[in-house]
Amino acid sequence: MQIKFTKNELEKLLEILSISDWVLTSMDVEDDERKDDYLKLLQKLYHEAYENGCTKEIQYDEDSKDYFLSEDWEEETQVRDFIEEYEDASFWEELTFRLADRDIDRKMNGKAPKNFEEHVAMFTRIQTKYEEEFEKNSLENLELVAKAKPAKKEVKTSTKKAAPAKKATANKKPAEKKTAKAAPAKKATANKKPAEKKTAKAAPAKKASVKKAK
Repeated sequence: MQIKFTKNELEKLLEILSISDWVLTSMDVEDDERKDDYLKLLQKLYHEAYENGCTKEIQYDEDSKDYFLSEDWEEETQVRDFIEEYEDASFWEELTFRLADRDIDRKMNGKAPKNFEEHVAMFTRIQTKYEEEFEKNSLENLELVAKAKPAKKEVKTSTKKAAPAKKATANKKPAEKKTAKAAPAKKATANKKPAEKKTAKAAPAKKASVKKAK
């Protein structure tokens, strides 16, 4: 199959390929095997265009043996404008769509609506609310707010942690037992009685006096 293009048509084809290339590879962090066939076809088309005089639009890298669209040429076209317009529209569409979908899920508590018509009506109403807000204020009023539930859990946790302090107070009873151990000091005082027994030994002296009287 052969297709003939005018110079202008070939340039428009390259613009279309540039947009396709951007969609396929601009967000890639690493190689994706699913895209190999598409990238090979792009290389084939770039090669044919390069060989047919599009040396301003396409550059060839001797090291990698690959063809690339020229950034200087792209800036002269409407390619970047089309891409930016698409990304901008896609961003707002996705943002309102996902917020509406989230709100419905919360409102229904994970349950499915009764019927499709109810879901569409609810979704449209919520999405329209977000569209009007973003159209008026952009992202000015969009903020992340912490939920109140985690704060309650923290209070409960701190209350439970206070319990060990009460147990520590109850454990002061052993100190009273230590006071009761003071009793041995009284026993030490009772052991002083042997000193009185030494005084009683003075009785033999009286017996000696009786013998002298005879």
